[in-house]
Amino acid sequence: MKKAIGILIVLVFSLLYYMGALTKKETLPLSKEFFSIETSPYSDRPLDFKGIWVLKSQAIDPKASFKNPKELDQLYQLKLDKGIKNLPLLSFMLIREAKQAREQGDADQAIGLASYAIKFSPDLPQSHFELARSYWSQNPFQLHKILPEFFRGRMAQFRHYPSSLILFYNLFYVLSSAILMTFIVFGIVIMVKYLPLYFYDIRRNLTHEISALLINGAKIFVLFLPFFLRLDILWAILFWSILLWGFVVKKERKFILIFLIILVYLPFFLRFNASFLDGPASDVILEINQANHEDWDKTNEQKLEAWLSTHPDDAEVLFTLGLIQKREGRYVQAEELYQRATQQNQRFSEALSNLGNVYLAKKQPNLAIDYYQKAVGLKPNKGAYYYNLYRAHAQETFLSRKIDKAFEKARQLDPKLVDYYSTIDSPNMNRLVIDEVLTTSKLWRRFLTQYIGREGPLYRLFNAWFEKIPSRTFLVPVLFLGFLIGMSRYSRAKRFFTRCPMCGSPTYRFYLGASDEEPDQELICFNCHRIFVQKEKLHPKITEKKSLQVRQFQKQNNFISKFLSFFFVGFGDLWKEHSLKGLFFLFIFFIFILRFIYWNGVMTLFNTQSSMTFWRWIFWGGLLVVFYYFSLRRVYRFKPRFEIEP
Repeated sequence: MKKAIGILIVLVFSLLYYMGALTKKETLPLSKEFFSIETSPYSDRPLDFKGIWVLKSQAIDPKASFKNPKELDQLYQLKLDKGIKNLPLLSFMLIREAKQAREQGDADQAIGLASYAIKFSPDLPQSHFELARSYWSQNPFQLHKILPEFFRGRMAQFRHYPSSLILFYNLFYVLSSAILMTFIVFGIVIMVKYLPLYFYDIRRNLTHEISALLINGAKIFVLFLPFFLRLDILWAILFWSILLWGFVVKKERKFILIFLIILVYLPFFLRFNASFLDGPASDVILEINQANHEDWDKTNEQKLEAWLSTHPDDAEVLFTLGLIQKREGRYVQAEELYQRATQQNQRFSEALSNLGNVYLAKKQPNLAIDYYQKAVGLKPNKGAYYYNLYRAHAQETFLSRKIDKAFEKARQLDPKLVDYYSTIDSPNMNRLVIDEVLTTSKLWRRFLTQYIGREGPLYRLFNAWFEKIPSRTFLVPVLFLGFLIGMSRYSRAKRFFTRCPMCGSPTYRFYLGASDEEPDQELICFNCHRIFVQKEKLHPKITEKKSLQVRQFQKQNNFISKFLSFFFVGFGDLWKEHSLKGLFFLFIFFIFILRFIYWNGVMTLFNTQSSMTFWRWIFWGGLLVVFYYFSLRRVYRFKPRFEIEP
């Protein structure tokens, strides 16, 4: 019992230290101080993640209340005239009003406001979630309305770049942290099981010889190296696991090697992700997204121009600035920017189509038609290009053949889009033709390209091994790899003690044994093999003493595996050397734990709200209960590995 409680205290203490609960500095991989490793210069700033959707007080009063449908319709028409697809600030205000109406019991008004929030920002997930909550408040049984809105909100998370960025980063963060926490437990199991053998070997070789004293002193000194080198908890646990390489069974050695690989790459990429997301390369993608899909202001335009001053060949930024200029009616500047974008990327069909829109706005339909046809040549299945071509032909000629042909082709390729634009009766150039924008998939492609860099993915994988610790002259992963290779070669040259799985005695001499009760062959010590496998007739007291030792050891092991499995699902499998199964169950368990710790995510949007919070708690809590229940059923089935008759 004391040993089980001691192991539990060590596990809890280690995990709390890892999560930063017992330290003044952050120790999670999100922090630049994790493992005291250097990161990029711009990671020294606190993580703000751009302050997405900062209130623009000069545009809309944040305290304003929008409940008049006429005012909302006027704002909606102004949004369309300006060429804005999403107006998230106004949508968040409408969501706020809808929530207040819902809490006051006016579900109908909440539904109306949430519907307008979707109308103003169809790509914003929170608008759909609020409408689902409003439907639920009106009548919980109208699932045919609630569930579709909920799933539309989930789909919007993938279409909306900031939301999808946050979704994938939070997922990567939770999964990576769960893996690291799983291997903390694995390393502690290795230490608890085999460190006593290390000390037993030292005690056994204690003599008055100078050479033996020096060797044993060196063995004790090596144990304290992680403290002298000020290694953090994961590196320290890995160090001790490698030090015990000769004592560890073969099943667990391959997972120590995996532990090293995981420890090199996961923290590196977590730190690099945090630095990259807080750097200018990621920031410009959010600015591009805002200019293409949301409302923009002068600050947004200035940031893009500042980026362009240092990256004059960035076709996507040129395209975005051209889009802003066109929407503002500055057609000369828009033409120049689109021309530069097409020069940088001659297959940039969106820029060619939008350049045609600029020429159409300048009353030059012939040039517009030329560029529309170039865009069609690059992407012949794009309905918007044919629709713009139809508009240009309508201004150029009264011949119905070209007009009808372009219109029918557009309707054939994208009937919903054509029907929507055909109903618009407005001379505004932002609504007369279809301006292309950079899609979420293009933004993600840009993100991955900048994330990987010009050097390619192999450079990132290589660089992870050569990340320096400040004020030190060696490279940690390379040092640990050399340490692992050295210990593996040393263990081959020297025989190490291993604990008998039957009686727990340290021994060199092992035999393959089998019995009727235990048909699988097991490596057991020489004495257990003689007494319980070959059933030699020894002195009764010797047999009784050995049987008592086996029963006590098996009872203790079974109790530890059961007791700690109540607190850490999968611990019993690790303790019984079923490493793969134990690591898997521990990983799932820590995913649930981190899911509840970071309920709203590590990184969140401005003014974001938890979607369907009550039902999310019910769903995740229910999954955890089911998982824990079936795990307990497995725990109750645990039996001692070897059972000896009294």
